[in-house]
Amino acid sequence: MASVFSWPGLWAEGPGESAPIAAVGCFWAHSAAGEVVASGLVAAAAALASVIQAAVPPQVAGAVAVEAVQAVDVLECVGLVVAGGWRSAPGVAVELSEWSGVVVVDLKGAAGVAVAVELLEWAVVVVVQLKGAEGVAPVEALDIWSVQLHRQYLWRVRWCCGPRHQWHQTADAVAKTCRARRRVILMLRHGQCCHEGERDELKELTQHGHKQAEDTARFISQLFAAGKLPSKRALLHSTSRRARETAAKLPVHVQDLEVWNADLLRETDPTNKPFRAEDVFNRLFVTPEASDSDTLVIVAHNNIILYMLMRAAGVPIERAAQAWTLFHLRHASITRVDVSSLGTKKVVSIGASAHIADTAITWKNVTGADMSAWKGGGPERHKFGGRMLVLVRQAGGQGSGAEISQQIQSVADHVKSLSGYMMSGKAVVASTSSAQSTAAALAGKFKAVPQLFPDSIAEHPEAGFLQFFQAPEEGSRDTVIIVAEDTLLLYMLLRSLGMSAEESKAALPLYSIGHGSVTLVNLRNDGTTKVVGVGDTYHLPFDAIPN
Repeated sequence: MASVFSWPGLWAEGPGESAPIAAVGCFWAHSAAGEVVASGLVAAAAALASVIQAAVPPQVAGAVAVEAVQAVDVLECVGLVVAGGWRSAPGVAVELSEWSGVVVVDLKGAAGVAVAVELLEWAVVVVVQLKGAEGVAPVEALDIWSVQLHRQYLWRVRWCCGPRHQWHQTADAVAKTCRARRRVILMLRHGQCCHEGERDELKELTQHGHKQAEDTARFISQLFAAGKLPSKRALLHSTSRRARETAAKLPVHVQDLEVWNADLLRETDPTNKPFRAEDVFNRLFVTPEASDSDTLVIVAHNNIILYMLMRAAGVPIERAAQAWTLFHLRHASITRVDVSSLGTKKVVSIGASAHIADTAITWKNVTGADMSAWKGGGPERHKFGGRMLVLVRQAGGQGSGAEISQQIQSVADHVKSLSGYMMSGKAVVASTSSAQSTAAALAGKFKAVPQLFPDSIAEHPEAGFLQFFQAPEEGSRDTVIIVAEDTLLLYMLLRSLGMSAEESKAALPLYSIGHGSVTLVNLRNDGTTKVVGVGDTYHLPFDAIPN
């Protein structure tokens, strides 16, 4: 049957009858009788590879080469994925990540309670269940980890029951309304400036501020060139001098960049002018058209960036106006929020700055004139006091063994470099069992013996939070490195921002930090908290940086 979900001429033989294999930039493997599981998926991928090699990305053909019915991974796919045909397959897991499109999961019989689907980025699920003698399990039994069926995310789960001849119509109808596009918003804090506390026109960038802005402009240019950002792009910057000078670096490196400026982005205290800050948020964080994707680069100031960040993360206006005081972004750092055409907002990174040379990174402006050239050329900075909590998501994802090893090395080198200018070199390393390889590399850098969380930490994350997120003794300085899965790390981060345990769990789907990412939380001796960065992956090999 011809449709956007079918590829005419491709068929695989299932028990008793033929079963279609369709592809739209990816693959659809299905057996009408439900018997084809691992071997059938491999055969389907092989058929696609041999018949339409030019049309299907090479990595797709080998993405499902599994020996046993344990897991099916489909990565880096754009368009449609249909994974189905399970009748009774306990323990089957499907991971679909780093892509936008529609997932159709065809469940049969006991599979309704056996299949777990992990969705990342902008997946939309259509669960097609067949009526008949075999019967089907309730759709509510499907375990969708990333959305956890939170009430506000039920739009991501579409299901229907119907005969086989209606599959295409169902999928087509959903595809027309649910195919996600996105707006990527990159919010850049201006580079370091001098004459802090004086009138705006005196606040020019320091020599380090110019270097920071240059590094960030070059890096964003590389992201565009590698296709990691939607190609349609625009730049909006504050009219203050330090923001203008930072923004001026971007058009030099990023071609075809539409440039605008706005007084609305000038530095403001959201607690005193909440309506102005809210107006900026409402104008910029609009839902993109379903037919288009774009990138908006914003150059502005610490407080307005953090207000918009908090609002994108669902924090109410009155709390968002105060929440910016909990962060301390580094200069020329990148805070990224993705807005889906389906209306959702996802925080990808906050204050990411690993792309900036260590010798140029700063987080405080300079009082008076820039005297660094007369003081040896180094930046004016001091290590954070108290405890620095370094939250590292374990390396992994879609890379080969060698690529993952390279990621681990990059993470270890980057975190070690932070001890040279930002945090104490005296470190404790703790990890979950699945993150031991990454933790071992980090422990080696700090000559530490890694501690292992009990497996129960996944069910009881509060125990880990209470163990390490305690104010150190007065006048002391130390570092705690926690290596784990993203859910545990994000829970700890959100708890450190003053959210309750229940609020933290409910907010998890609003954040998406990549494998090998680094999050920095500074817990001061007086018990106050400053978040320095979240989900920074810019220290990784370029191919490993998420789109």
